[in-house]
Amino acid sequence: MQSSDESWQAEAFTFEVHRCYFIPITDLTNRADLPGWVAALARSGESEEDTRKAVTAILADVRRGGLPAVLDWTERLDGVQLDLAAPRIPETVLEAARTDLNRQRPELMAALRELIANVRRFAEGQRGCLSDLELALPDGGTVGERWCALKTAGVYIPGGRAFYPSTLAMTVIPAQVAGVGRIVGVTPPKSQPTLPGAWGVDPLVLACAAELGLTELYPFGGAQALGWLAFGEPAVDLIAGPGNRFVAEAKRQLLGTCGIDALAGPTELLVLADDSSDPAWLAEDLLAQAEHDPDAAAVLVSEDRALLLAVAGELQTRTAASPRRSILEQSLADHGRLVCANRELTIALAQAWAPEHLELCVRDPDAWLPSLTTAGAVFIGSASAEAFGDYGAGPNHVLPTGRSARYTSPLGVATFLKRQSLLRLSPADAAAMAPWVERLAEAEGLTHHGRSAALRAKHHT
Repeated sequence: MQSSDESWQAEAFTFEVHRCYFIPITDLTNRADLPGWVAALARSGESEEDTRKAVTAILADVRRGGLPAVLDWTERLDGVQLDLAAPRIPETVLEAARTDLNRQRPELMAALRELIANVRRFAEGQRGCLSDLELALPDGGTVGERWCALKTAGVYIPGGRAFYPSTLAMTVIPAQVAGVGRIVGVTPPKSQPTLPGAWGVDPLVLACAAELGLTELYPFGGAQALGWLAFGEPAVDLIAGPGNRFVAEAKRQLLGTCGIDALAGPTELLVLADDSSDPAWLAEDLLAQAEHDPDAAAVLVSEDRALLLAVAGELQTRTAASPRRSILEQSLADHGRLVCANRELTIALAQAWAPEHLELCVRDPDAWLPSLTTAGAVFIGSASAEAFGDYGAGPNHVLPTGRSARYTSPLGVATFLKRQSLLRLSPADAAAMAPWVERLAEAEGLTHHGRSAALRAKHHT
């Protein structure tokens, strides 16, 4: 008969063999170890060589062949044969989906409208903070800048493992509030039927498009869809929205042909917790992140080892009973972490990693907040679960990943605007500036810059 210790060891061994949700608690005790931790956590989403080659070939084909090439790749990769004469999902299909949802599931329609209202309110608040600038010069002229909306934008709505009407709202609404003239949506098709003419696109996505007033939605995705947005008839100014590794690589290769919002990698969550936190809440927050994708990173850091042990137990129980168990097991086994560290090292890790999402499940989150500046989005206090951000509290859920939150921002209204500088000189202003401008231009060897300025001064006198 085995001793109790031997039984525990056998059980733990079974967890590891089956790649289960068993996550050992690891210690971070030395600042010198931080670079290794960050390197392990921060997966940038860099494409493998086979992905780069495949995307390069697809984009080149779409650039040469246009829409027929897009439809050819859609049939080859998705098994869906689209109609070249009418590839766009008709507005009647969008409206039918909205009518059906409103009639059959009014509570879901109400939830969708709540999400849309919250995201729009937040976006309108963002727009109100982006003011034009005008500064007066001494002799009547002005210098300044103004915000200008992009003319066209393409939004990509993922549709691989699931469809995301929430992402449709998160990408379209800021573009609308910014004043983008034309918004074109693309999303992968499915071979199974939904509504006639919908090409397998989820009815909730169609209903959401109708509710948003998005009239251009096309049932193709992947690199071929992004190539068409950039090279084809839309010739968009910017492409926004997350996607798989092929979408990310296509955005990387298209940068310069058009703008992109960000190069998105696998999704990330870092939770900082103390003994005031509920282990069940923390476990569900980690699982909510892990269920996105086998590559998702869900990390909990605390000084309280007893809390970490309790969360490990909750993860074990809840993963075993989850309908998404297979994804959770792989995600947690490969990228889940339960880390014991003091407050100083916890903050240092958070700042160095710059995670996409950061939850502050601590007793006094406002005391922590000033030190945590690099995360894409911060969820302040235990009530502020990351799920509320995903589903429409207001701020956008399209966020920087792979440490890019150190220098870039969430998707928002400003993503779809550009600043334009303005210079309005009076003759007196030009005459006053000309002498020192001429001296600087001569010092840099740019003769005609100086002469151009000097002519203004001579004319004024």
